[in-house]
Amino acid sequence: MAVKRAQHNPKPLLSVEETAVLLGETRSTLYRAVKAGTLPLPMFRIGSRIRIPRSAVERLIAGETPGESASLPPLEGLHDDQPASAPSLST
Repeated sequence: MAVKRAQHNPKPLLSVEETAVLLGETRSTLYRAVKAGTLPLPMFRIGSRIRIPRSAVERLIAGETPGESASLPPLEGLHDDQPASAPSLST
């Protein structure tokens, strides 16, 4: 008889402890960064608990700077004095 395995859906929000494990840091180090306001990740307080978006942790691990979005392509060919133009939809 075949056994169905549940799909593994990672949690979208991580605890400080889970984030520390992924980053290879101690829990205490992350709590100090949260307290000092130097944690380079967005965080949410849910009651007294702190939650950090998994996607932000994964982007940080991938080397992206905070605020950088992996889903947006870089704008090419634009200069500061030229406005961006919308793509043409002519057929």
